[in-house]
Amino acid sequence: MELDSIDRKLLDLLQADAKLPYAKLGKRLGISSSGVHKRVKRLADAGVIKKLVAVVDPQLIGKKLKAFIGVSTAPGTCGEVIAQLGKRPEVLEIHEVAGEHDLFIKLITDDTLKLNELLHEMDRIPGVSTTRTLIVLKTEKETNAVVLGGW
Repeated sequence: MELDSIDRKLLDLLQADAKLPYAKLGKRLGISSSGVHKRVKRLADAGVIKKLVAVVDPQLIGKKLKAFIGVSTAPGTCGEVIAQLGKRPEVLEIHEVAGEHDLFIKLITDDTLKLNELLHEMDRIPGVSTTRTLIVLKTEKETNAVVLGGW
């Protein structure tokens, strides 16, 4: 899909604050609020905008531990391992990767005791060969925003 400069600016604004009213967005973009509505609908229909969500601070709801886990799988089992990991609400991201592991997952949970439980459950998934866990001590930058412009 071709994005013009207004589409790109609109996406930047929505990624920064998806609650902005269409009237305010229109003012900033120099178009009408109905024009904003049409563009948002077109971008959503095309799959450019997947969904608009609230970003929750995990620390404030008791989810104090973030970890990344490299998962190695037995040959031919990667798809089933992904399916099982995807069922876990603590698992935020699953990536197939090249390198030391087959999968790299990001999860957030309560504490090290809950992480330990999750790791034991993960070890019982058929096809999981090994895991390697990295516990996050501090997050310096985290975003889901996709850069549309340059520096």
